Amino acid sequence: MARKGFKFTEYKDLTGKQKKKSRSLLTSYDRMKYYTVSYGTEAEIFDIANFVLSGRPVLANFNDIPSKEANQMLSFLAGVVYATEGEICQISDTLFLFARKEEYEDGSLYQYIQDTK
Repeated sequence: MARKGFKFTEYKDLTGKQKKKSRSLLTSYDRMKYYTVSYGTEAEIFDIANFVLSGRPVLANFNDIPSKEANQMLSFLAGVVYATEGEICQISDTLFLFARKEEYEDGSLYQYIQDTK
């Protein structure tokens, strides 16, 4: 005897952002890109910005360039991260973590920051 209108509630039909989140098996920490800035060129700054905009957190090391160039790059990247409602975390004097708001939601980046400080 079948019941009319019977639904399985444990298998929720996901839509939109929920569906996208459910497919991702890797944490934000696992998808993080480590980037060493070597020359301070526009190509490097755009690479970092593209990684952030595409949803990959970036751990950028500015140790190999002069501080004036590093500050200019940080200013540009701060605008990119601000536009995505993200956060920038300074890990050390020359090491910075850039990510959008969505990448911080799983908690793995906050855990990394806490573990490294």
